[in-house]
Amino acid sequence: MNELFAAFAHAPHAVFWLSAEGRIVDCNAAAATRFGLTPADLRGRLFATLLDPFSIAKAQTMIEQTLREGGVQHWELDHLRVGEPPFLLGYTTWLLRDEAGAVCGVIALGLDLGLAMTLAAQLAAANQQLEATLKQLEHAHAELKAAQTQLVQSEKMRSLGQLVAGVAHEINTPLGYVANNLAFLAERLPALRAAPTDELGWRDVTDAIRESQTGIERIAAIVRALRVFARPDEDSLVPADVNEGLASTVRMVRAVSGPRVTIHEEYAQVPRVLCHPGELNQVFLNLLLNAVHACRGTGTVIAQTMSDGTSITVTIRDTGIGMDAATLARLGEPFFTTWPDGEGTGLGLAISREIVARHGGQLRFQSEPGRGTTVEVILPVGTL
Repeated sequence: MNELFAAFAHAPHAVFWLSAEGRIVDCNAAAATRFGLTPADLRGRLFATLLDPFSIAKAQTMIEQTLREGGVQHWELDHLRVGEPPFLLGYTTWLLRDEAGAVCGVIALGLDLGLAMTLAAQLAAANQQLEATLKQLEHAHAELKAAQTQLVQSEKMRSLGQLVAGVAHEINTPLGYVANNLAFLAERLPALRAAPTDELGWRDVTDAIRESQTGIERIAAIVRALRVFARPDEDSLVPADVNEGLASTVRMVRAVSGPRVTIHEEYAQVPRVLCHPGELNQVFLNLLLNAVHACRGTGTVIAQTMSDGTSITVTIRDTGIGMDAATLARLGEPFFTTWPDGEGTGLGLAISREIVARHGGQLRFQSEPGRGTTVEVILPVGTL
């Protein structure tokens, strides 16, 4: 087995060894599993038989360009799966060489783009829904109570829209250095074959693999956080881990907080609470975004949980500009916002206060100009 391909044998992503003619010389288990097959089932098959007809010519071009230029990045191909809808993989490729240095094929690493495409579609739909809702609100201020449920969802989608660029950056950064490390491995392994006792070279290869694993773990953690944050609520209350929901929301907000705003997390062991987890995550998101905004680019935000056994207190504290008594008195009023024009709807805290009240809890604010703000969300534990 080729050494470079062997390095990817246990990778969690699909890896194919392709001949110049486009046949599958070998593949890892992750690649075969995507098609409900084994590597033995795929060896010798044309790679094109796994593709949507519209991707076949593009795949051949990908192989030809790799043979000509040494590799490609971010080639998206649609794949077919019996009895299931097509799925999209984004490929990065490298030349594969034998011990004599002769080209013996192409290695293609495919990353699943399905989740990213789904999130992009959801965010696009959310933005359209938000625009329609805001237009309705201009003509329906007096009908605010009747539109309450729709506003809750619209505000959540707006908040998600604020996060999308930061989350994309959080995914692209580790993905970038994983790709760079893989390119480095492809370059160094032929030299190490010629000098197998080069301890420094092998140490560099080991470091590159370790860094790549860390990058993949970061991407996986972001995806897990997205799933926890964006999960839909059921009609009835369900037991949920407040620490998990807050931690996932913090991870989303950290992506847009900027390098000079530090978010500290302090989680106590707290009981599970009967709630609508998605609604509480929205409250946490609104409070965290406000705290980051109050820091004006530089400062510290602390997210903390504690419990006395009968209730859970979630505290969001910032070192931002703070608020005077007149501003504190108006917090939670519909359409009142401390954000600049065009950046806030004035609905975030109003919706947050209403959600907390529906859960039988309280939302408390303490602030002084120049001394930051502390917000406490107090939730009863209830009977599980």
